[in-house]
Formats: sequence, structure tokens, C-alpha cells
Amino acid sequence: MTENDMPEILCKCFNEKAGSITIIPADLILYKCVNKYLAETWLERYQSPRPIDHDTINWLRSLGRKIRGQEYNIRTKRQAVRRIRREIRTLTDAQRERFIRAVQQLKARRIGSTNRYDALASAHDGRALGSAHSGPNFPSWHREYIKLFEAALQEIDNRVTLPFFDSRLDYNLFDPRESNFWGDNFMGDHRGVVSSGPFRLWRQRNGAYLERNGGASGSMISPRGIRNVLSRRRNIDILTPWANDRFDLENYHNAVHVWVGGSMLGLNTAPSDPVFFLHHCFIDYVWEQFRQRQTVDPESDYPFDQRAPPSHAPNRIMDNLETRKRNIDGYSNDYTDQYYRYARSPRTCRQCRNRFPYLKCGDWFRGLCSATKRPRVPIIRKESIISNKDLGIKRNFTSTITDKRKKPPRRRRSTGDWLAYETFLEEKKVSKIGRTKRSLNSRRYNKEERTSHITDMDSSMQNSFLLDGEPDIKRWVFIPVKIVHRRPSGLLFGTKVIKNRNLVDGVDVYSYNKYMNYTDEEQQAAYSHSFTSGSGADKVYVQVDGMSYNGKYVDYTIVDSRLPVSESVAFVAVKDPKLNSSISFISAYDSHGRICRPYCHSYGSNSNQYRKCSGVVNLTEEKPKLYGEDVGEVTQLLYKSGKGKAFTRRDENIFLSFYCDFHEIPWGKC
Repeated sequence: MTENDMPEILCKCFNEKAGSITIIPADLILYKCVNKYLAETWLERYQSPRPIDHDTINWLRSLGRKIRGQEYNIRTKRQAVRRIRREIRTLTDAQRERFIRAVQQLKARRIGSTNRYDALASAHDGRALGSAHSGPNFPSWHREYIKLFEAALQEIDNRVTLPFFDSRLDYNLFDPRESNFWGDNFMGDHRGVVSSGPFRLWRQRNGAYLERNGGASGSMISPRGIRNVLSRRRNIDILTPWANDRFDLENYHNAVHVWVGGSMLGLNTAPSDPVFFLHHCFIDYVWEQFRQRQTVDPESDYPFDQRAPPSHAPNRIMDNLETRKRNIDGYSNDYTDQYYRYARSPRTCRQCRNRFPYLKCGDWFRGLCSATKRPRVPIIRKESIISNKDLGIKRNFTSTITDKRKKPPRRRRSTGDWLAYETFLEEKKVSKIGRTKRSLNSRRYNKEERTSHITDMDSSMQNSFLLDGEPDIKRWVFIPVKIVHRRPSGLLFGTKVIKNRNLVDGVDVYSYNKYMNYTDEEQQAAYSHSFTSGSGADKVYVQVDGMSYNGKYVDYTIVDSRLPVSESVAFVAVKDPKLNSSISFISAYDSHGRICRPYCHSYGSNSNQYRKCSGVVNLTEEKPKLYGEDVGEVTQLLYKSGKGKAFTRRDENIFLSFYCDFHEIPWGKC
């Protein structure tokens, strides 16, 4: 295994965003820059599995003709009213079920060599990876894309209109993972292979299962974030690459992709999840609100200069959509003037209380509307079995007596056990990413919102094992990655320090030392919804992005945030070098969105020396062999013991290590 230089595109993007790590969580910068690189170099890694059969192409073109025909009918007043797109939690049960059935039918109906849903999902691949992201064509291409998806649904049921997913309603929950949006009546599981709800055991177009890793990182969109976007008046102020990170609409969009994770994390796999279309419908809703506030002509306000990718040129035909529209055509007023309009999403308690069964007043202090919690799955306990031996009988005997006592629900523990950063413990202090925090002792704070039956340690990470379009674990090998984690500033645990018979304020047993000195150090921004367990257990995620292949893998290891320094090892998968070139960019970040710095092993006189490196590694079959076919084999590679001897770890077999102190610029050398 050797280190490779970081690609110029990736390095340039990281350097441009280096000053933003105290403004937005750095893993969002990682997401944006990695996707920018992958979008611009997709031809170097794989051939896009775009449908090429004539039946599929003709069907996509027929959708475009249908849309143009509808627009013509509207202009000539042959159709009475525009359709109304609504937040999915404000639909009636019948309307929501009709929409879900249409999506299911879209997946079931064959067209050419695929099905209609996958044919549409394939449009978000290939050339569109670059031309539909990180530039002024981002909102316009996706506006046309979701309109095409809506037209396909209406071929099945003409009464269906695409709803949107207003993630602000979930942000207002203490734990968005408990939202009804992830219940069986809506989108199903938020973690692992989707095995409940209307899309259970769905296959992606490449054969992999639909999966999610909800809440591992990322964030739902905050009300303040939307206010930031709507405070601007020109598209150049809210779109990449010109916008400040606080006002960048695509940044807020990215945070939800990262939060959902799984299939939604990859650019070319994201549309395999129906959540994608509801999320982008909300982004279109926000953009339309922005357009209505503009002080210039929104149809001509298409920013384009040398900083924008050439594929975003205004008069260039939109890639993959087969509608023959130009990029700038997505800025036309015709969409909302003649085809559809948006019903305002409920935001305040007055707008949602007692009106919608899936919404409630989630925060009386601020008067904000939120989603209701999804029903908890009851735990069915087996009937108690009485021992036959004790009863002196030969037949099995099952007791008919069951314990009907109701046990209290599992709750997140109080201040001493579930800790936020110190900004959360002070009255109305604003965190670095802009969300106002209130004291845990605030009388007007809704204590119900501070309870959750889910913890960050409840779920493992699910990976699809997709490599160059084939889901198969045998195409991957595992490598060890060492994590060295320094305790972040601002934490305070419940282990009090007693000195001279008195309690010492502001410290705990683990921070009461000279090593923990954070003066003059500015910490990376963290997600405002992130919390550290009172036990100190926290997660650091290690992410693999293929540079010479099309594949992604994410897993985590657990560190102890109480200690000044803790250490752990993660096992992550990369492409098997036997299958050809295996070059990967490996990064690490904690559950709060902060990035760690990569170090590579320096082979030579001292086997324990590490040096700063790029994080781009090239795995080969050359010795020494630093990988295993599975986790068990790589564990044997790493740990050695003799008869009657304790285990010892061989660090010389760990090529890559990450140091997580969250203060220095985390990007590896360029």
C-alpha cells in the first residue's frame, strides 16, 4: 500500500473551502468536494449504465411531449387550474396512499430492459453528475427532472401530484429519527436495508437493496437556514460556486442527503430512494419562494462566468432528460405560472395545531410546528415457560399468565447523562452554525421533545457493497484504519472534582489536567442536533470513495470522548487489488460533522512513525500484505498472541491513521 497525491480538482476545492470549517460542519465540505471530483471524472472510472434501448428512450421523450402538451393546454385555457403540490404530512391518508401506489406501480411497470422508475433514476447519472450539480443549473435541471417524474406518476394516476418533504418539520424534533416520515405509512425504515413500509426490500437499478443510514451524520434543514437563503435577492448569492456557505441552497440540500445516507449518499444512486424526489420537491419549493422575493427578473437571473463549470452554460441542452430544454429554460416562470403551484408548508403552531394528524406544535416556546413521532413497534415477549421437571409432568406446559404491567418507555437521560456542547447549557447562546440553544432548565422548554428511544449506538452502518455497478462483498477487501481522538472542547461530564472538600466548577475528573488546554484554539463547526453520550462513547466514521473505481464504503469505530486522548481501530472495505487498480480516497469524521487529519505510515527505522499525507491510498498485491479478504482475516493480520500470552497489536500493519483534534485545517496535503 502506498500514498498517492490528492487529485488537483479535489485539492483545489478543499483549499477554497478551508475558511468555512468554523461556519459549516466540515463533512458537508467533504461531501461537496468529493462529489465535485467524482462528477467531473466519472468517465475515468466507469461507463454509466444509462438505458440505451429505443423503448426506454422513446418513453422518456413521450413524457417530455406530454409536459409540453400540458403547458400548451394551460396557455390556451383548456385546463382549468394548476396542480397544487403540498407537504406530504398535510395530505389526507387517501391522497398519500394514492401517491405511494403510483410510485410502486412506476417501479412495477416494465419499459424496455428496465422498469419505469429505474429508467427515470438513471437520468441522474453520467453527464448529469457534473451538469446538474455545483453550479447555476442545479435548481433548474432538478426542477425539470422532478416535473418529469411527476408526469410519469400521472400516467398511472392522473389525480396524483408530487408532494414535498419539508425537513424543517423534522429538524424541530429533538430526534428527527423518530419522525413519522420514517414510519410504515410513509417512507419506512431510516436505518439499514429498508425492510418496512411501502418500499421494503426495494432493489436499486444495479441490483443492490435500497438502504439508509439515517442520522449517522448530516442534518435536516433548519428554519434559520431557509431564512438565510430567502434573505438574498440574486441567484448568484445562493448558488455554488459564488454563494457564501451560510446562504448556499445546495449546502442545505446536501445536509439532508448526508443525514439519510445509504443510497442517498451517492450521486448516481440517490434517485433510487423515493425520498430523493420529495426532498428535491422541497428544494424547488424553497427556490420558488426565493424567486418570488427577487428584485430582478428571475427568468434572466442566470449567473454564469468562468468560475461555473462549462456544462452549466445557459444555452446548453439539459443532459439525459430527453426534453430538449436548455439549462436556462428551468428559470422560466411557466413552471409555476401555468403548470403547478405550491401550498404553503405549515411552520407555526397556529398553522398546524389540530389541523393535520401528522403534525403538532413541537415547540411552544418558539411556536414552531413539527412532525409527530412515529409509533413505536411493540416488543412481543414470549410467554413464560415453566420447567416440566419442577412440575413433575412429562408434557410441555405453557403458562397462560402474562405480565401485563406497562414498563416506562426508554428515555434519553437528563443533563448529567446526555450532554451537548457548552453552548447548549447556556441561556439563549447561539452556536457556531447559528441555532439558538436554550438552557435545559428553561421552564418553558417542552421536555417531551428531549426524550428519545433511539441512541446513536443503536444501529450499525449498512453498505451496499456496490463496486462498478455490481453489489458483491467478494469484490472488496478490508483494511485497518487507526483513529486517535482528542477530547473536544466544551464537554462536561457528570464525574465531579472535589478539591479541599469543595466541588470544582467547570471541570470533570477527565478534564482536570494540564493536558486539556484549549486556549486560542478555534474548533470546527458541529451540527446543532448532535450530542455526546454521558458515558463518553462517540462514533468516528471512516469513509472510502473510489478514485479508480465506482464505489463507496462507510463504517465507524467507537472512541471515548471523556479521555484527553483515546484510540480505536476501524475496518473499512476497498476494491480488491486483484480486480485491477484500487486507488481510494479515505477520510474520517465524527458524528458531529468534524473532519480528522490523515497520517500515513513511514516505513523505515521506526515502525511507529506516521507523517501527514493526502488520504489517497493505492492498494496493491505487493508485500507486505496489509489487507484481508474479510474482517476476521484482517483482525488476524493486526493482532497476534502466543500460547499463554496477551494480545499485542502490530501497528506496522496499519498504513493509514487519522488524528481527530478538530482544530487545524483537516485536509491532507495537496
